Amino acid sequence: MSAKAHPMNADLPSGPRDLAARRERLLLRSAQLREQLGSRARVLRPALRTVDRVRGGAQAVRDNRSWVLLGGAALVGAVLVRPRLMMGLGLRVWSGWQAFQRVRPIARTLWRQLL
Repeated sequence: MSAKAHPMNADLPSGPRDLAARRERLLLRSAQLREQLGSRARVLRPALRTVDRVRGGAQAVRDNRSWVLLGGAALVGAVLVRPRLMMGLGLRVWSGWQAFQRVRPIARTLWRQLL
């Protein structure tokens, strides 16, 4: 059986013009696929940004491990020595965080209008 007669070789170009035409089709298809991949990747951007932020935070903890351990030990010590005080402080911090979360979109809108 010759190379031309084999079914797998039916799509192979036979001359320079066929090669150039096939190359053009492949380049166009490649551009289309890159565009599709880019548009699909846009959906993942928020998740990827979050992953980057978490990785950055983890790296900061690794870089400052002794300070993190010292702070954690101080917090545990304070909870053991003054549990009521720490519970009240924790509740205040939690309430402040919730207020910040509610005010942040409004502040962001005002900030954008000022700039």
